[in-house]
Amino acid sequence: MPTIRFLSIAATAAVLASPAFAQSPAHQTASTRIASLDAGAAEVVPDVAPGEEIMIACAPIEQRTSDSDVRVVLTIAAAPNDIPPGYKKVLATDEQLGKYGVRVRVPDVPDLPNHTVNLNVYVVNNDQSRACDGGHLRVVNRIPDYRHELKPDHVS
Repeated sequence: MPTIRFLSIAATAAVLASPAFAQSPAHQTASTRIASLDAGAAEVVPDVAPGEEIMIACAPIEQRTSDSDVRVVLTIAAAPNDIPPGYKKVLATDEQLGKYGVRVRVPDVPDLPNHTVNLNVYVVNNDQSRACDGGHLRVVNRIPDYRHELKPDHVS
């Protein structure tokens, strides 16, 4: 399974050679360590909040035709101790296609935070359908910004 990588803009070209990757927002540096569902080994999974954008690049996206339909699906992972949200998959609808990848916003749907998801991209056209695996993401609660409620140190 491909590894999700955090990238700077300068390193993007070097990483595009990998089979698939997902890039979380540049300001986002938190990650969660989870046990792999397959082998039990620990995997580092980036934390993302609903509304944040991620970028996914893989060969099926790069090799698509102009009439291809690109879909990004987040599938709830069956992680131990997670309470199921009542659905298994979420389609990311806010997508922007680029030459080498697709940028999507993490959906803001009820009960998605505090779940690990598998990130899959499907490229479908009349002749064939191809898919790529973007790895795992951990959806976390959005941290509210209370800076607007702060009072100045002194009032003149």
